[in-house]
Parts: sequence; structure tokens; C-alpha cells
Amino acid sequence: MRLQRLDLTRYGTFTGRSIDFGTRSEGQVDLHIIYGPNEAGKSTTLAAFLDLLFGIGVQSPFNFLHSYPTMRIGGLLEIGGATRMFTRIKRAQNSLLDADDRPIAESTIRGELGGIDRDAYRTMFSLDDETLEKGGESILASKGDLGELLFSASAGLADLSRRLLDLKGEADRFYKYRARSGELSDLKARLAQLKLEREQ
Repeated sequence: MRLQRLDLTRYGTFTGRSIDFGTRSEGQVDLHIIYGPNEAGKSTTLAAFLDLLFGIGVQSPFNFLHSYPTMRIGGLLEIGGATRMFTRIKRAQNSLLDADDRPIAESTIRGELGGIDRDAYRTMFSLDDETLEKGGESILASKGDLGELLFSASAGLADLSRRLLDLKGEADRFYKYRARSGELSDLKARLAQLKLEREQ
């Protein structure tokens, strides 16, 4: 799936605006970058695209100029070799519309996304200040594969995950909380047996 045009018909501060990304150039890298000064609408544009794909939230912060019943986003999407027009309105059900403003199934778009949800899509395919900040915090906290990978690389530990699992396995073989077996339990039993033999 590829976004060819995003229509900010009535959304946030936008009225009747469109961003045309053009058609895909064969054999070329295809990446959309939206940049501009603060408060130019970059975050609103990203939110609009995500709302087009996944629906406008129950409590959308983008209704300050256009009331909920009038909010409207459109998009020209390349799906499966064809270009299709979609519109999203603020409604609890049947909010995804085709080019003729007829309600269509959410699976029309979601099926192309491989089952990922809004948060996963945003994490994998968009980059903004918030995503960078959260990613940086995650890396610093060594959460997730990327944090571990970066920590491992900087510390010269190429196989940190495997080593940690090996050490945990070794520790569990020696002693596991409330377990009746393990090397420590076996040693205790052997010590008790030797003590009993010595006392006899």
C-alpha cells in the first residue's frame, strides 16, 4: 500500500487542503518526508493519515475548527496495483467510504496492513519527535530488541541475549525458587544423607 495523495478536507486547522505525493517511480526509493516549521501542521498531517487508515478516535483533539459531524479526510491509496480513493468521516460505524461516499468494510484497508494496529504502524512506518523520544527512552532503558542490540554493540557483547539465557539456565539448574529438584536441592539431600551416615 502507498499513499499517493492525502486530502485534509476538514481536519484540525486544515480546510480543503491536499498533499500530493505523486506516483511511484519504478526502481527508485519511495519515501515521503513532510517537514516545516513548528506549528505548520506536520503532526496534524500524520494524525490525519493514521485516522484515514484506522479511524478517527472517539475523543479526537482535531475537532477544534470542524465539529465531529463535519470532520473529513480523504486519501488516494495504491492498493494491489490499483489506485483507489477513500474517505474517512467521524462516525462510530461505517466511517470508511469509497469514492462515491458509500460505506465500505474496514478490511479493505486493514487487510493490506497485514493485521497491524495503529500503534504498531506508527512505530514501524512513521518518524516524528514523539517517536524519536520514546525510542530513545526505550534504548536507554534497554527495552526491546533495538535497545539490547545497541547496548550489546556499544559494550562489545555481540550475543548478549544468548549469554543471559545461558546464565539463567545455569542458575535455574542450580537453584529455582520453590523447586524440589535442582543441584542445590540434590546437594542438600546428599549432605543430609552423609550427616545421617556419620551419626550412625
